[in-house]
Formats: sequence, structure tokens, C-alpha cells
Amino acid sequence: MFLAVALFSGLVIYGAEAAPTYSDLSVMLAKKYFKNYVGRNPSPAKCVAFLNSKGVCFSLFDVMDPKAKVTKEDFARVVGQSRLLFSGEAELENGCIKMPSEAKSWIDYCLLNDISFRQLWDKFRSSD
Repeated sequence: MFLAVALFSGLVIYGAEAAPTYSDLSVMLAKKYFKNYVGRNPSPAKCVAFLNSKGVCFSLFDVMDPKAKVTKEDFARVVGQSRLLFSGEAELENGCIKMPSEAKSWIDYCLLNDISFRQLWDKFRSSD
């Protein structure tokens, strides 16, 4: 639950001006949780590279495409991967934090782990 509240507060602080993109999400996440590693005003490329190095995976194609909007599943994946990273329970597969076997999707993972995903998703999408 703490991660969910912190992620939303980071979104409010970041304040995306248009419909939120993968670039917005990567910068918000990196600035909120990893500011000691990415600096105060990191570029989206630096944020994506850092997050990818930790297993919270972003596609460079999605980040570079200003028309690519964050999907609900990708948002849940980033939230879920972040939770696993911070809890120390992350397992990497092909460089990305893999979804635990008890979940059928990242959305299921968030729901199974009491992450108020739908509320976070609605707030994220309404930040435009």
C-alpha cells in the first residue's frame, strides 16, 4: 500500500501536462524513487536506462514515441516490478523483473498484493 500512495504522490508532484506517456512514467518513477542515482532533472533516456538496469523494463520504442500512451497492463507491470524490487523479492528473466507465478497478469499481481491499482491507474490517466 505504501508503494501505491508514494507512486501516486510522485505522479501529482511530476504533474504530466498531456495524456501521460511512457516517458512521463519513467521520469516520474525515477525521480521519485531513485533521485540519488539519476539526479534532479534526469532526461527520459537516463531514467529509462537506469530503470531498465534494475529490471523495471521500459521499451525504448514506447518511450521515444510521443503518441504511445501507457497501457493499463504496462502501468501495473511497472508498479508490480517496483514493488518486487523494493521488497527484495525480484527475480530477473531476460533482464526484466519477472511476474510471480501466482499471478496471471501484472494487474492480477497488484490486486493479489493489495496494491490499489485501479485507483492509481485512474489518477494516472486523469493527470492529463
